[in-house]
Amino acid sequence: TDVSGDPTFRELLARVRETDLGAFEHQDVPFERLVELVNPVRDSARHPLFQVQVQVQNTAEARPEFPGLAAEFQPLGWHWARFDLSAVFSETWDADGAPAGLIGSLEYAADLFDRRTAEWLGACLVRVLEAVAAFPDVRVGELDLLGDEQLRLLLEDWNGPAAAPVTACAHEVVERFAAETPEALALVFEDGRVSYGELNARANRLARQLTAAGVGRGDVVGVLLERGVELVVAVLAALKAGAGYTVLDTDFPVERWRLVLEEVAAAAVLTTTPHAALLPDAPTLSLDALAGEIAGRASGDLDVGAGLDDVACVMFTSGSTGRPKGVVASHRALVATLTDQEFVGFEPDQVWLQCSPVSWDAFALELFGALFSGAACVLQPGQRPEPAVIERLVTEHKVSTVHLSASLLNFMLDEYPQAFTSVGQVMTGGEPASMPHVRRLLAEYPGLRLVNGYSPVENMIFTMCHTAVEADGDAVSLPVGRPIARKKVYVLDAHLNLVPPGVAGELYMAGEGLARGYAGQPALTAERFVANPFEPGARMYRTGDLVRWRASGVMEFLGRADQQVKIRGFRIELGEVEAALSRHPGVRQAVVLAREDVPGDKRLVGYVLGDPGLDP
Repeated sequence: TDVSGDPTFRELLARVRETDLGAFEHQDVPFERLVELVNPVRDSARHPLFQVQVQVQNTAEARPEFPGLAAEFQPLGWHWARFDLSAVFSETWDADGAPAGLIGSLEYAADLFDRRTAEWLGACLVRVLEAVAAFPDVRVGELDLLGDEQLRLLLEDWNGPAAAPVTACAHEVVERFAAETPEALALVFEDGRVSYGELNARANRLARQLTAAGVGRGDVVGVLLERGVELVVAVLAALKAGAGYTVLDTDFPVERWRLVLEEVAAAAVLTTTPHAALLPDAPTLSLDALAGEIAGRASGDLDVGAGLDDVACVMFTSGSTGRPKGVVASHRALVATLTDQEFVGFEPDQVWLQCSPVSWDAFALELFGALFSGAACVLQPGQRPEPAVIERLVTEHKVSTVHLSASLLNFMLDEYPQAFTSVGQVMTGGEPASMPHVRRLLAEYPGLRLVNGYSPVENMIFTMCHTAVEADGDAVSLPVGRPIARKKVYVLDAHLNLVPPGVAGELYMAGEGLARGYAGQPALTAERFVANPFEPGARMYRTGDLVRWRASGVMEFLGRADQQVKIRGFRIELGEVEAALSRHPGVRQAVVLAREDVPGDKRLVGYVLGDPGLDP
């Protein structure tokens, strides 16, 4: 209530001004005299609209005096925060007693927030209060929390830098190295070595075999081969024929192969005779049976007119409905992610190791990271990463660049530390890094470049990267960094508004690494790939990941907004596993959880409600 015009209030105000208790500071004043001064003011304050408090400090202020030393008091304020984050407001009045607004302070726990983040949060709060005061009917979700400085940081400074436009398809990048350095080493597999010139020629011959079989631009070719030189030749041949490739793991069930081939409507499947016999209804081409015919074809480069936005690869990931999702990526997305980048060194003298499962997006990172830079790629035999084999190959071939999922990195460091003696750069990701292992790796191998990379496959391999430094060892978690060149990210709330640094939100991704969508699933594509409000005409991908920007401009991963989990680097939708269990004729209901009963040992655990007599 405004009491500035109340006559009693104005009389009280006059009395307060006349009663200058401050004049008695540092004086010995009898208590009776203080009561005599204060009581008239208190008596005048007996009013239903206001009250007056009078506080008297009845001890003299001590002032330290030291010979030859000047001393003075400095207020220090609170030494600790009473809450994680709190705001305190007080009303103010002008000299005439009229309301003059609010003053406030923000108190924060320094182990949770830094000063810059707290100042940003305080500025956001002020903007909210100003907006609500000016427009009382506005919806909270429609309020603009960000100032010009924060908008510039979030939309420009902290997003991926620009890079040269992508001008070549994936196979054309490899063809350039084959033309410029045909004798340079491209592949190493067991005792065999393949140059860029030989690799390109073999892929050209197989590509002509594909075109003769009717494969053309826009098609998808299945590649069902063990890891080795023939697998790489087949992948390049599919691209050269104008098609995209999808790699099928030979260890997967036949039913999975059939589902993938049906999903992409495969125009051909490059495989061997034993595997072809398991797919009698598929358009298989057995490389062993056709070896003579393929060898007789021309080895020069083809020109099928493939475009940058044509399909380059389809990579399958887990689906919440029980149906795997085929992520369709273009040549532009693949080349943009692995050329003109600085998250690791892409030089011709590097030696890369390809050991990740061939159906995983890391396969493209390890293979094309080497072939797009004129470097050598060592192929690990077998379909799964084998720590002992990795250590042997790294030592034997002086491998300088490796990618290891976080759990595999931990195991290698604990059991096979010799693998890191010659490696110059290690990429990790797929799941949160173990900080004790990060600290140990940085301490024991000070020259090693450790890069924490992060991205769902829908934005091609890596979207964000962070090079670990010694200061990261004191942190609770390793950040995922900032976007790499040509890529952008946005942290948004439920209304698609940008959230300030330090505030958790859902991560959306955009830029040249973005996939075209999901094969054969237009509704799901429309749900996850949405219009980009910050770039008219562009799209962005809704990741479902919860993140926040740190004040330093690096991003921190907080978790998932749904049931998706990561185990040993593999992305798993629990719904897919539940659907598989429910297909058993004796199971009525199924629930699957990711449990970590032993630290560092996360596992899927299924619970089923079965019919009587169900054999566990």
